[in-house]
Amino acid sequence: MSERALYESEEDEFEVRGEDARSSGGFAFGTVVFPVEKVQDFVDAASVLINPVDSYLGKYVGLYLSDKVVGSGNAYPESDEEFEGEENSGGSNLPTYWKVLGTFKDAKSQIPNWLWAVMQTEDYDAYLKEILKCSVVIYDLTDNPTMERFEEVRAVCDAFRARVPTFKTRRVFILISSVHSWYHTKSPDPSDPNAYLSEQDYRRRRTKPAYRDLQLLERYVVASGKMTKGMFKAYVVGAGAVYGAGEGPLHHWFKSAWHNAKYLPIYGTGKNFLPTVYIKDLASILQNVMDFTPRRQRYILAIDPILCQQDQIVKSISECLGTGRVMKLPEEDIYLNRELSTFQADQLQLDLKIETTFCRDNFNVDFTAEKGMNMLISKIAAEYKKSRNLEPLKVCILGPPGVGKSTISRQISDIYRLNHFTQADMIASTIEILRDIAGDQSEPDIVGLDVSREEDAREAAKKLLAEVDLSLGPMDGTDAESEIARKSVSQLGDEIICKLYRFRLLTNQCQNQGFVLDGFPETDDQARMLFLAGEELGEFYGEEPGEDGKDILDPRIVPDKIIVLEASDEFLIQRMLTIPTAQLQDRHQDKVFPGVLQAYRKKMDNYDSTALHYMDLQEMIYYSIDVTADSSANLPNIILRISDLLGKPHNYGLTFEQENALKNAQQLEAEKVSTIEKEDLAQIESKELEDRRNNIQQWMEKLAKIKREEFEREEAAMIPLRHYLMAHVVPTLTKGLIEVTRVRPYDPVEFLAEFMFQHNPGSINNANAQKFRDEMIKKRGTTK
Repeated sequence: MSERALYESEEDEFEVRGEDARSSGGFAFGTVVFPVEKVQDFVDAASVLINPVDSYLGKYVGLYLSDKVVGSGNAYPESDEEFEGEENSGGSNLPTYWKVLGTFKDAKSQIPNWLWAVMQTEDYDAYLKEILKCSVVIYDLTDNPTMERFEEVRAVCDAFRARVPTFKTRRVFILISSVHSWYHTKSPDPSDPNAYLSEQDYRRRRTKPAYRDLQLLERYVVASGKMTKGMFKAYVVGAGAVYGAGEGPLHHWFKSAWHNAKYLPIYGTGKNFLPTVYIKDLASILQNVMDFTPRRQRYILAIDPILCQQDQIVKSISECLGTGRVMKLPEEDIYLNRELSTFQADQLQLDLKIETTFCRDNFNVDFTAEKGMNMLISKIAAEYKKSRNLEPLKVCILGPPGVGKSTISRQISDIYRLNHFTQADMIASTIEILRDIAGDQSEPDIVGLDVSREEDAREAAKKLLAEVDLSLGPMDGTDAESEIARKSVSQLGDEIICKLYRFRLLTNQCQNQGFVLDGFPETDDQARMLFLAGEELGEFYGEEPGEDGKDILDPRIVPDKIIVLEASDEFLIQRMLTIPTAQLQDRHQDKVFPGVLQAYRKKMDNYDSTALHYMDLQEMIYYSIDVTADSSANLPNIILRISDLLGKPHNYGLTFEQENALKNAQQLEAEKVSTIEKEDLAQIESKELEDRRNNIQQWMEKLAKIKREEFEREEAAMIPLRHYLMAHVVPTLTKGLIEVTRVRPYDPVEFLAEFMFQHNPGSINNANAQKFRDEMIKKRGTTK
């Protein structure tokens, strides 16, 4: 059968063809036939494979199913004829829980303790053989699907279909897809605003060209299950944007709000209906499909009962976690967001009025977002913080002046990414924020969540500013920090100071990330006014004191760790002498510091009026640390002790921009080091080259000298021999050569030899020389 025919086949058509084939004893036209090995069918009826199990969706679905009994889904009893669920026939009354197996896309992912086994995919043929032993196989394509994943899904479906004749137990394949395949699908009745798309419109789907392959894959999976007549069931679950337990496509909004972005972006008008689904509801739908295997419905939508528009979702996130502000941006700006893939950006731009009628009519799923996602935002935000370990850390550091409170507080805030507040900084920055709220006139594209809420905040800010102005007088300047520096903070009463502190510490910024209180509170009254539960918590806590007569404290402000630094006066004075004068605060200067230290000691002598006294009464635990063991300026040993006390950071760490800045700084540093290394290497190579040239020159000079000396030695050795030849050989040889030239004998060499022999001055044969000459002439045949 062609692929197109496979996509467009209906289940009833396969049933008719199957009946015709059985009655005729042959194969129906268009039937796909696979060669099958006659091997025994091995299957674990309680095993479910999730590919991948380390994705956002895979982690939660795996955890959810690992705690569920096989066959414990919640289908409606009156719709049993729609399902083919099998009874748990384990031969025992004990419940059988799903055994979750998984594949990992990241080899470094931590294996969860609920995972039954890890399935390797390096040997793909072996993987396909092992996957056939699983009762249920779930593939997650909700996160940036690729053509490689599409081909893998087709291969798995083909492997199951090829082995169907050997199956004794039904297999189930579930593809978790997205609703991108509905991208351009129009409402069934454009004139009816209440007309929603549903599973019945499956064949009417229209999408963008970019997601045509995804649409074809969904049809392939649906058709693959219909061809096998019950022993292989294949389903597609079209899920909206999944949220909850850590967030998926919506994560960038949650992260920006947690980082206290000035506003959250709404792309376009924000009026698009964004299909979403709570992750627990999606897992429940998958469980029902696994347990009851619908007979005819093979494409199932997983969508929240109430759809929210994009601006409703963004505003609710901003209100719960962020500043409460949103800003409308051009629609195309979503593709400039570096934290979003194109797939996720398109998902957030979907505008579909769509509902899941099949789940509502056949599955008893208790949808968590029954009233819409925006009404569930507090629960979602709490899950988001818990799943990503984003617990705010609240720290208070106290101690005498000059002990290093600010130095330690700054370093702790940098390590744990906390908001650090000295008393002057807190007052100045809070006044700036109050001014901004009180005089706020939002730009047209920047809006708040609720006009009445904005107005209430503006009036509260004006009221608190009026109290500050009453104590300090009107501040004409626009820089609150310089105004506070110019005017004495002591003019502000403890009540106003604590109000400013409480206002700032209760902002989402401090509640999300935590804070470090640097040297505050100092007195018993300040501690009581700061930590005591405010009026906004009165209904929850009541106005009566707590048990044992203790005050009811505000858990949002009470520090998790209180650290008291201690040191002797001699150590503190000596420490001030080692710090450069330019880095000292005014009250730490040589002439001022002794008096400040004496005033602090006098205040601490009256223990009942100190903040530590109030903490003792409320049984708040604090830790005393002696800093005299570390005399260095930045107190690294003390920082290490405090870090051990506080534990690991519970935050995101660096923001996207900070990560880029750090990467750029590291890259510049690496380039600088590389440049230095290259320069050093070039110098080394240059020196080596120069040394090599010098060595070669020296070697050549030595070689020439050796040759010259050898030649001279040979010359010297040749002098005696030359003299000997000149005296005894050369004269006779010369005469012989002349005679050879004159006579020109037939054999000149023999003639010369005989001549030399006959005319040797020391020879006795000189009398025969003439006779020798005549004989040689005769041999030549000539006469003199």
